[in-house]
Amino acid sequence: MSISSSFTDFSLAELFQLIDQGRKSGCLTVCTLPDLHTPGSKSHYYYIWFRQGSVVAAANRLNGQGLLQNVIQRGWVSKQLIEQVCTETSLVTPLGLLLKIQGILTTEQLNLLFASQLQQVRALFEIQKGVFKLDSRASLPLEEMTGLSLRTMEVALMAVRALKNWKVLAEVLPAANSGIKNLTNDKPQIHLNTLEWQVWEFANGSLSLNAIASQLNQPIAIVQQAAFRLILVGLVKEVSLAESTLNLKESPMLSSNSVNSSAFGFKQSKYPETSRISTSFLENLVGFLKS
Repeated sequence: MSISSSFTDFSLAELFQLIDQGRKSGCLTVCTLPDLHTPGSKSHYYYIWFRQGSVVAAANRLNGQGLLQNVIQRGWVSKQLIEQVCTETSLVTPLGLLLKIQGILTTEQLNLLFASQLQQVRALFEIQKGVFKLDSRASLPLEEMTGLSLRTMEVALMAVRALKNWKVLAEVLPAANSGIKNLTNDKPQIHLNTLEWQVWEFANGSLSLNAIASQLNQPIAIVQQAAFRLILVGLVKEVSLAESTLNLKESPMLSSNSVNSSAFGFKQSKYPETSRISTSFLENLVGFLKS
């Protein structure tokens, strides 16, 4: 099965949601479109591989040399040594894992290599003009894999948190006068930051995002973005609010034990170098990997 579309019709965040919920495997090819107003602007291709709803590798080439070049550029291993290992041992496990088993790379080095791949993925969430193709029959490239993986929704959540240009997702942000409602009776197991936890605790379906922003003393845009992230990972849904005479001070936060579960959906929407990985991104990633 393959799916092809444009980012004007389907955001990368929504696509990652589909992959996560469907536990999809295969390869996602992303092609950025050239800027007609910029002389010399060209299209660029990126590839992300998934296994059962988790990201396992990413590269900007299909020659199987991305991970190898990353290791060599960092000065950790010589090309000759890697080629020797691959020659003596048939590649039936991810290259990164093989090098760790051989004692050539450490766990921390694998974490950094995987982080650099995820950094490429995070940058793709800024794309405004581009097309993509999801091929569920594509084989996984062992030579590009570190042996590590991260749930697609965790990757998307980190990427959207770091998003600088929210115009990319303007079409799918929940409205300021709408509310949000919990979709689970259980405490969220996904990693949330402080603001996301606070917004989730107000997801009782009776308060508007404007009211929540006022209660939390936060700009409405920031609360909308936090609510969108909760929607993205399937914890809440956006609900329409009728005219209400409820006073915010008299509206208790709804306990998670009294929330009913229901389905939800989005609105239809039309490194190589370690120094480039942000500190917060790497700390979050390493925390996720260790857990």
